[in-house]
Amino acid sequence: MDVKISVVLPVYNVADYLRKCLDSLVNQTFEDFEVICVNDGSTDLSLGILEGYALSDSRFKIISQENRGLSGARNTGIQHVQGEYLLFVDSDDWLEENALEELYEHVKGFNSDITMFKFRYYNEDTKEFSENQNSKLEIIPDSLTTSNFNYNDVLDILFKISHAPFNKLYKKSFLDECSFPEGLIYEDLYFFYTVFLNAEKTSVIREILYNYRVRDDSISTKGDEKSFDIFKVLKHVQQNLIDKGIYASVKDQFLMFIIVNLKFVYLRLNEEFKDEFLNLAKDNYDDFNLGDVNSFDGWHYEDESFYKSILISKNGEIFDLNYEKFQYKILSNHYQTLSDTLKAENENLKAQLEEKNNKKSRFRDLVKI
Repeated sequence: MDVKISVVLPVYNVADYLRKCLDSLVNQTFEDFEVICVNDGSTDLSLGILEGYALSDSRFKIISQENRGLSGARNTGIQHVQGEYLLFVDSDDWLEENALEELYEHVKGFNSDITMFKFRYYNEDTKEFSENQNSKLEIIPDSLTTSNFNYNDVLDILFKISHAPFNKLYKKSFLDECSFPEGLIYEDLYFFYTVFLNAEKTSVIREILYNYRVRDDSISTKGDEKSFDIFKVLKHVQQNLIDKGIYASVKDQFLMFIIVNLKFVYLRLNEEFKDEFLNLAKDNYDDFNLGDVNSFDGWHYEDESFYKSILISKNGEIFDLNYEKFQYKILSNHYQTLSDTLKAENENLKAQLEEKNNKKSRFRDLVKI
């Protein structure tokens, strides 16, 4: 039977967190939805927990498969949904109880291909919630929140929009030809810059509807050889930009985006992989057109330092030294410029003060006469 919203829930060895997620779905104020639970080869108690919820609530459907990874589990879920709209939820996260109701009420009026909404982070260690510019969607101007927009309306901020799949509601018919890349990590980048560039209508809800759990054992925190997937993913994004005919318009931003992502991955790598990663960065230097960087305006000093260290470093150890050296140099120049500016301003203020004192002195002399 067709439903309004399908929730795709990949599950792999998350028994410690799964009930929190499932309870947030059971307690939704909106009722016309289904949950496609894809048990991706779990070896802990996750499947038993799913079966308990499915027995008491017919909206929960379980599909078990051999482990195919997060992308494979999501793709399986996409193939089985019956809803008009689709929402991805990670099984260690949870929704606000009004999430589905707010999303459906919004999308009824906007008829969007993609609806973005705010989320917040939950730190498993500190038990604290937090937000940042990314989670709050602050980069999207208010002028775009009253109607639908597409990628052409946000070319200037294209690489600053949250690419997470979980804080977006998708029209199912829009995703019929889309899937996540299996066998790769950083699949979120790959997926977002495929679907967003194909969406004709995107809208925004400025309300926190999702809670994202941050924990040390998540895939994104591991610095092993799978991290090298970032090169394939960035090439895919680059090709999408070329195919859409917008590469030239966003090239400067994309070059910085490449460096930001390479830096993010490199700094989290285990030491044993750093040399190989650096060599791959050099091998892909021309493919990514990194030599075309002609200005560092808008760059963070760490990104500029990372970029400048690539070609001149023979190995990871030397790279780390150059990376640190360039940071000190850039910061030193920055503070020297600030110092010179303040010194000039002080000299100007001093001259103005002396001029005022001279005028007062001349006035007193005139009064005496």
